[in-house]
Amino acid sequence: MTKTVNIYLLRHGKTVGEPALYGRTDIVVDDKVQCQICTQLLEKDWAIQKVVSSPLKRCRHLAERLVEARPELTLEICEDIKEMDFGDLDGMPFDTIGHRWQELEQFWQDPASNTLPNAESLKLFNSRVSVYWEQFVDSVAEDTLIICHGGTIRMILATLLHLDWRSSELYSVLQINHQSISHIQIIKADTTYKRVCSVSAPLS
Repeated sequence: MTKTVNIYLLRHGKTVGEPALYGRTDIVVDDKVQCQICTQLLEKDWAIQKVVSSPLKRCRHLAERLVEARPELTLEICEDIKEMDFGDLDGMPFDTIGHRWQELEQFWQDPASNTLPNAESLKLFNSRVSVYWEQFVDSVAEDTLIICHGGTIRMILATLLHLDWRSSELYSVLQINHQSISHIQIIKADTTYKRVCSVSAPLS
């Protein structure tokens, strides 16, 4: 018997902080924006039965709001889908970085070879997300909404499309907008097939 499972990867809404690299920094999305996103999600005719969320507030607050509105949904908080940890520069506004711009420029040009000070390496980030995704694909049995981060979604897409996760172009060229949906279908039959139906589609 063939079963098709729909997975919706939602990047969280725009955060309230100044422009910066936000990884482990637990910054929030404005409550009015979260309310708007939740309303848009509730208007979808998706048959989701489960919500998986990053533990960071910009994702988790929306997941909790959604499950409160739809108590029949199950909620799982997952550490493995957090954004990359950018170390000493995590959450530091760009206009305050000063002399550390060179470190940031080197990271942007070749992120696989230039780990930021005290940060998670790109290799470890890729491993964390890709191992999670492989396990998720093996076990998922119901339509699921995953609320996570731009970097996390890029890593999942790199796994699905066999893109080079080391390439800076994956991050500079592949745009994953705030509150956008990337739709994946997993077809389970005699073997498992994966299909990318949309990338960074507007939620509304």
